[in-house]
Amino acid sequence: MTRPDDTSPPTRPLSRVTLSGPDLGTVDLEFEGDTPPDGGTAAHTDVTRAEVASTDLSSTDVPDFDPRLYEAALPRPEPLSAESFLPVLPPAQFAALLDDLRGELSLVPDEATRAALHSRARLLALNVEQYRVNHEQARSALTRVLAETGVGVRSSWERQQEHLNFMNAASGGVERDYEAATAAIEQARAGRFEALVATGARPDTTGAEDLYTQQAVMTLAREGHAIRPPEQKSGSKRVFNAFAVFSKFFVGVISGVSINLLFNPESRLYLTLIALTAGVMFSVLLLWLVDELAYRAKLAPGTPGMAHPRAYTAGILAVTALYLGVEGFLNWDGILRVTAEIAANAAQQGQLTDLSALPEPDAAPQHWSLLTFTLALVGMAAAAALIQGRERARSVLERERLAARVADLKAQGTLESAARAADHVTYLERARDRLAPPRDVTSPDHARLNERVLNHWEQERDSQVQSVSARLLGEAQGVQATLEDFAAQVQAARFPPPRRGLRALLG
Repeated sequence: MTRPDDTSPPTRPLSRVTLSGPDLGTVDLEFEGDTPPDGGTAAHTDVTRAEVASTDLSSTDVPDFDPRLYEAALPRPEPLSAESFLPVLPPAQFAALLDDLRGELSLVPDEATRAALHSRARLLALNVEQYRVNHEQARSALTRVLAETGVGVRSSWERQQEHLNFMNAASGGVERDYEAATAAIEQARAGRFEALVATGARPDTTGAEDLYTQQAVMTLAREGHAIRPPEQKSGSKRVFNAFAVFSKFFVGVISGVSINLLFNPESRLYLTLIALTAGVMFSVLLLWLVDELAYRAKLAPGTPGMAHPRAYTAGILAVTALYLGVEGFLNWDGILRVTAEIAANAAQQGQLTDLSALPEPDAAPQHWSLLTFTLALVGMAAAAALIQGRERARSVLERERLAARVADLKAQGTLESAARAADHVTYLERARDRLAPPRDVTSPDHARLNERVLNHWEQERDSQVQSVSARLLGEAQGVQATLEDFAAQVQAARFPPPRRGLRALLG
């Protein structure tokens, strides 16, 4: 037997717990063996099951947009009434008070006082009636003011609400698009991996051009024409390039010094500058010719419209021979002049004891080492220019061969699907990066404009309401003060103060 105050939970097992209500605050408990009193719960359960089934069937689809998830937290203004802005008593209460006071006039014993009070009561009735008229006019004016300003306030609130709804809907749309784009990117990455593995390319390939380049390098390597990758600028490579550039100017300076010794025996400053400039220009020009001829000789066999490589080789030899000949002559002449000047200076200073031991003027000087060193420097500079030209030509030939093989692979079309899969991920990522909420025409200024308009209407309403209420409040206070004074007179007339002493005897 169960006691009345027994509050233990039922022993039946719980079958379902559901939440209902607009805020999901109502908890519904269902136990096994219970049937819902109406079909609402069953219908709700069926609908829920149908929704769950449809969600399971279309789990890969993007869910529909639910505007309730993006409702703006914007309060809604309540309608205003004129009575809420009238801080005065209604005219009926003043009229009731006046009627009560007029009813007490019959109790005044003195007829003259009673007649005077009746006259004052009639005047006060006119004042109360005038107050009633003014009260109705003020009420009508406040109603008109609230109606006029309420239109502006409500329109401002509606525009602000529409703007917020628009931005929330746009944000929700962008969020759905971003999630869909992310899912598409992940699917495209999986497809790219499968396509790259099927073609034998590296899985980290990110573009179609990289894929075609890899395949072209692989096919050239299988055919025995390996493509060397571009050389990194190591320390030795930088030193060689610096030497090749420096040698052109250094040998040019040597040529300028030789020209200065040959044509400027008085060492004029402007002639010295001209000689040095001419030597540098001569050296740089000839070495650039060696570089360019070596470049063309390397490209000639496989380039239509160019001369035979032997012509460029002969040009290289001719330019080098000219360079060596001119430098040799200039240095030979400079050696002779320097030797003669040294001998003359030594003879003047008395350092030579036997002038007959001097070599004959036409005899060859003994300073072969200086001439040999100069010619060796010139030959090294020419060789460096030759190596630079051939290296530049080799890089161009390898790029052209690789580009030709890439073009052949594109024309065959065997890698078209893999290339499309490799580029599809990048295309989808760029499309996702371009996602942005659609902006309103005046999106940044829209809210501020609505706020200014709303503040204008609210200030206009407050100013007009305050002016009307202040006038009516002053009139009500005047009527109330007059009625209080009249009530005091009635009380004094009904209950006059007793006379004592001489006034009582004379009265």
